[in-house]
Amino acid sequence: MSGMTVGASIFVAVKPIVKICLSVFPGVYFSKKNVLDIHTSKKVSSMLINYFLPCIVFNKVVNAFDSGTMRTVGVCVLASVLYIAAGIVYSFVLRLFTPVPKYWRGGSAVASIFNNAGDIPMAYVMTITANSPFKDGDETKGIAYVSVMMSVYVAALFACGSVQLIEDDFDYPLSEIDLELAQKSTSTTAPKSSKSQRLRNMLRRKTSSSDAEEKENEKSECETQPEMPTGRANPILARTSALQAADSNELRPTDSPGVRSIRQRLRRTQEEYEPQDDEDDDGDALDPVVSAVTAEIVHHEAHNVVLARLIIFLRNLYQPPTASLIVSIVVAVINPIKALFVQTDYNMRQAPDGQPPLDFVMDFTEFIGNACVPFGLLLLGGMIGRLSIKSLPRGFWKYLVSIVLLKLVVTPIIAIAFTQGLRKANVIDSDNLVLAFVFIMSSGVPSSTSQVYLTSFFAPEDMEHIPQMDCLAACLIAQYVALVFTLAILVTYTLQIII
Repeated sequence: MSGMTVGASIFVAVKPIVKICLSVFPGVYFSKKNVLDIHTSKKVSSMLINYFLPCIVFNKVVNAFDSGTMRTVGVCVLASVLYIAAGIVYSFVLRLFTPVPKYWRGGSAVASIFNNAGDIPMAYVMTITANSPFKDGDETKGIAYVSVMMSVYVAALFACGSVQLIEDDFDYPLSEIDLELAQKSTSTTAPKSSKSQRLRNMLRRKTSSSDAEEKENEKSECETQPEMPTGRANPILARTSALQAADSNELRPTDSPGVRSIRQRLRRTQEEYEPQDDEDDDGDALDPVVSAVTAEIVHHEAHNVVLARLIIFLRNLYQPPTASLIVSIVVAVINPIKALFVQTDYNMRQAPDGQPPLDFVMDFTEFIGNACVPFGLLLLGGMIGRLSIKSLPRGFWKYLVSIVLLKLVVTPIIAIAFTQGLRKANVIDSDNLVLAFVFIMSSGVPSSTSQVYLTSFFAPEDMEHIPQMDCLAACLIAQYVALVFTLAILVTYTLQIII
C-alpha cells in the first residue's frame, strides 16, 4: 500500500483526468469550427504515427530496458494478449445476449477487443508518476511499457488482419438492415438495394462508354480485315466476348466494397488523373492502414491466404512505429550499442561534453516525442467532436450498457487479479510499482478511436449515411462519458490497495 489517505488518492487520480479533458476540449472546439476536419485529422494522424510516436518509443524503450529486463517485455506482451482474449470473449457474449445489428457485427467485435492503448495511458502515466509513491525514472519506464502493449494491439489489428472485420460489415445489404432502423432513417439512407449491386451498376455505367468505344474500334478493324466465311466464328468477336466475360467475372461480388474502393484509389493514382485539391489526399501514403487493408487484394493475387497474411505481416514490420520498437529493443539489449546513446556501466569513451557519443539522438527523440501525447489528445477531441448519431437499432441501449460494464468494470477486475497473481509469483518485482499500475490502468480504457477512421475508410464513397458509424459513435460516447468516473475509481483503488 502507498500509505496515502483516501482524499489524497482521489486527488491524485482525478488530476490526470482533468489534464486529459483540458487537452481534449480544444480538439472538440476545432472540429466544430471545421479547423480540425476529417482530412486534416488524417494528415496529422499520419504525421503522429510515422514521426512523433516512433521518436517517443525509441527514447523511452532505450532508457527503460536492458538485457536484464527483457522479461518485462514478455510480461507486457502477455498482459496485452490476455486483454485481447478477454475482448474476444466479450464480442461473443455481446453478440449472443444483446441486440448487435448484423451490419455491425465486425465493428462490434473490434470495439470489444481493442482499447485506446496509446493516448490515455501515456497521458496518465506522464502525470501520475510525478507523485508519490512513484520515483524518478518511473515515467520513462511507464511509457516504455505502454509502448510495448500498444504495439501488440497494433500488430493484432493490422498485421493479423482483424481490421477486415470492419470491412466485412459493408458487405451486408441495406435491404436486410433492421426494419426499425430502416423506418427511422428512410430520409437519410440510400435506397434499399445491396451496396454490392449499386457498386456493380456504377461500374457498368462507367464502363459503358469505354465499351462503346471498343466496339467502334473493333468495327474499324473489321473493315480492314478480310471477310470471314459464314459459319465460322469471327475471332475479333470471340475475343470481345472473352473480354466481356472476364469483365463480368470481375464485377461479381468477390471483392468487398472496401477493397474495390482501394482498387479505384490505386487506379486513379496510376492513371492520368491528378488530384484537383488537397482534400483528395488524405495522407494515405503514410498511413499504416493502407498496407493492411490490401490483405484481400494480396490474397486474390497470391491465391494463398497464408502467404497473403505473411506478406501483410512483413509489410507492417517496417512501418515506423513497429520498426522503431524493434530497433530500440535491439539497441537496449546490446550493452555496447546502448552505451552510445545513454549512460551505462559499459566502459566507453565519452563525448567532449561528458555525455555518450550519440546523446544528441536521445535529446532529439525526446524533444520530438513529447509532442506525441498532446497531438494525440487533440485528435481524440476532434474525433469526439465529429461523432454524430442519426439512428440506432431498437434496444441498442442494452449493448451500450453491457460494453461499458465489460470493458470499464469487468476487465479492470481481471487485470487486478492478473497483476496480483504475477506479483505473488515474483514475475513482477514488488518494487516495480509503475508496471503494476500500467497493467491495471491500461485495462480500464475505452475502445480504440482509430476505428472511426477505419470505418470511414472502408465505407463506399456513394453512401450518404453510414449506419455502422452511428453504432460506433454511440459506443464510443457511452464509454468516454463513463470513463470519467470509472477510471477515477480504478486509479484510486489501485493507489490505496494495490500499490
